Amino acid sequence: MTTDEVGTLTDHRAELGRLSTKKAQIVYALENMPRGGTVEDVRRWLHKQGQVVPTASHARTIVNEWRARNGMTDTGGHVLLTPELIAELDKAEATSPAPEPPAEPAEPSKPAGAKGFYAVALMSIGVSVDTSWRFFEQRLGITDVVERVVLFSVMEAALVACGWAMRGGVRRDGRPGPARLVAWALTAFAAFAAFSLSGPVAGTARVLLGPVLGLVMLHLALGIEIRASRQRTTTWARVGRELRERLLSLLGLGDDHRDAAARTRDKAALRAAKLALASRWTPRRKARLRKALHASHVAHDPTQRDRMLRELGVLQHADELAKISQPSPW
Repeated sequence: MTTDEVGTLTDHRAELGRLSTKKAQIVYALENMPRGGTVEDVRRWLHKQGQVVPTASHARTIVNEWRARNGMTDTGGHVLLTPELIAELDKAEATSPAPEPPAEPAEPSKPAGAKGFYAVALMSIGVSVDTSWRFFEQRLGITDVVERVVLFSVMEAALVACGWAMRGGVRRDGRPGPARLVAWALTAFAAFAAFSLSGPVAGTARVLLGPVLGLVMLHLALGIEIRASRQRTTTWARVGRELRERLLSLLGLGDDHRDAAARTRDKAALRAAKLALASRWTPRRKARLRKALHASHVAHDPTQRDRMLRELGVLQHADELAKISQPSPW
């Protein structure tokens, strides 16, 4: 498809989007299609423009009225389209198949290595089961075997259920949903049980090789993509992004399309301008000024030299900024 065809297609779609009725859209199609188009040609043309295809009977009535009003002839241009001929043409068009609706997107396939992730998740559940078994016996004093099995199985089953719920949420609307928060809350409880049972060192190993590893493996096995978290629009997500951007800006690492070398030279140019105006009692002023000038690359880059001189001019005449007379904004 050429650039002109793409532009024409976009214009047609925009114009059709402004029309409020199906009749107006069908008339627009007849006026912009090649002369002599049939009812099915009109329906296919509207389908190509991304519009909802009208029924054949509804479109046939409007097309016939438009043809009669404009005295249309067939594609050869020699036979007058009388009502009898129009009826025969419409009867033939009724037997032709309607345009097929666009195919629905297929469900995403399983991620590569899903079986391996499932196996590791199952093995990690074994570590978590051992921790829960010992915790309920040694810390909570539950010695009955059946009671212990029922109690600690709740957490393991809840983790698996949360994994499936996150999978469904991501495939439905791109967000894992509240199930992820529940899963990490259960992981935090498992961490408490592991630290209480085995101490900080062995407890950390039990947590990392148990519920944390299992939850990560479920993420991978079920196809829950980490980039789904970037689509969140909650208040905490916006606060986190704002804090991150402010921290990067404070460190001079904001995304302003500069590479590391350009950032280093710009900082050195500003430092050189400040040292040039510093008092002579500034420690190692000359040595630091020479180092900043060398790092800023002003001897070989006219653009960088102009940048440094503009910085110097602004700093020199900063006191005169308040003296500039400005017109009233009112």
